[in-house]
This record gives sequence, C-alpha cells and structure tokens, in this order.
Amino acid sequence: MEDMKRNSVDIFGLSPYGEAIKISVEKSFDAAQSVLSRICLPAAEELGLMFQDKVRYWRLNNIIKIIQKSEGIMGFEGEKLKLSAHPRVIKEIMENGSWCDNDTLQDMWAGLIASSCDKNNGDDINILFVNTLKNLTSNQAKILNFICENCKIKIDKNDFIIAEHIDLNLVQLQEIIGVCDIHKLDIEFDNMSSSDLLNGGPLQGHSRGFLFGAEELKAQLEPSPFAIALYIKSKGFKGSPKEYYNLKHTKTFI
Repeated sequence: MEDMKRNSVDIFGLSPYGEAIKISVEKSFDAAQSVLSRICLPAAEELGLMFQDKVRYWRLNNIIKIIQKSEGIMGFEGEKLKLSAHPRVIKEIMENGSWCDNDTLQDMWAGLIASSCDKNNGDDINILFVNTLKNLTSNQAKILNFICENCKIKIDKNDFIIAEHIDLNLVQLQEIIGVCDIHKLDIEFDNMSSSDLLNGGPLQGHSRGFLFGAEELKAQLEPSPFAIALYIKSKGFKGSPKEYYNLKHTKTFI
C-alpha cells in the first residue's frame, strides 16, 4: 500500500532528485509570488495553489525560474515601478511555461512575461505568442533566435518589416543547435514553415529550409514578420521592431 501511494505521487519519476527540487522551490517561492502579486494578483494566487500541490513541484520549480528571469528583465526597483499584466496572458504563460526546463525556452517565456506588463493593466495580444512559443522545440527556439539576430531587416515607409534570408550550412547549424542530422533539421524547418515562422517558397526565390536537389547542402532561412515580433516580445521588449533594431526607412524596398 505504501509503495502504491508513493508511486501515485511521483508521476514524473522525480523521486531520485525530488528533494533537491523541493528545497529549491521552498527557497524561491516567496520571492516569485511577490513578483507575480505586483503584476497579476490572480496569477500569484494560482502560484500559491501550485505550492500546496506537491505533485506539481517540478512544474512549480520551472515557473519560479521563469519568474525570476522576468524580474531581471523588468528591472523592478523597490515599489517604484508599477506594472500589470492581463491575467489571461500570465495564466497561459504559467500553464505552458511550467512544463519547460530548457534554459533557452525559459528565457523566452520570461521575456514574454516582461513584455506583457505595462502601466495600463496590459492587454492580451501576447496570447498570440504564447500559442506559438508553447509549440516550439528547443532547437527551433535556437534557430529562431539566431536568424532574428543575424538576418538583415528592412522597413518601408509605413514601418512594415521584412528580413532577408540567410544561408546556413551543416557546420553552422551544428554550431547553433548542436544537431547535424539533416532529416531532423528538415522536420524542424518544415514545422516552422507551417507555423508561419519562416518565409520563402518559389514566389520569393528561395526555400524555407533545405533546397531540394542543391549541389551544396545548406538551409535558406528567413524569419517572418510574426517570428520577428515573437523574438522581440520574448526579449521583454514592448516597442516596435523599428525601435528594437534601430531601423531607418530605405528608399528602395522590395
């Protein structure tokens, strides 16, 4: 009976290191709840319910790490900075981010919390990015961050943005994400394309990933405007792409 009770609690198979997670949670919980209570009280109350449920300690540990990272991005100074976020957005970030223990993805969830907060109670537009981020793999997150940081980006007179594609060979891709299996990479690229994170195709003169039948194996990757917006929001930035990249209008724009 005792074994059955123990197994019913350890549904994540955490018993070998469960005590370490428990200690980490208990040390960090109060500070994390304090941050949430200042930006979204309902979310702080939900965090308290998670703390009472020992089965969810692994998830709680993840969301506490994300909240800690977001606090650094928001730059709280005592009680001087009054920010708030839409409860629906924070609830979805907590629900989905809590399943993530990857540092790259946790950084992005933290940035999304920060960019969801403002002095006007926030809005719910970041829910669009939540729904995309929760489906990203850790490899896709690394790819997205790299191409958004390294592609050339232009704006037109109306401040609409577009990126130029970049070519990456297998050596470069392995340096970025540590994977050189072309079939796994091709699946990642195809999925990013279907999620409208990559631009490309015959009409744009380049592929969305590996070019079929090419003499030299390389991937052509171009982040979509939505992907760039996700990247900026996941950095905790609340402004426009023009402001983030410090862009100026170009006379010729294609």
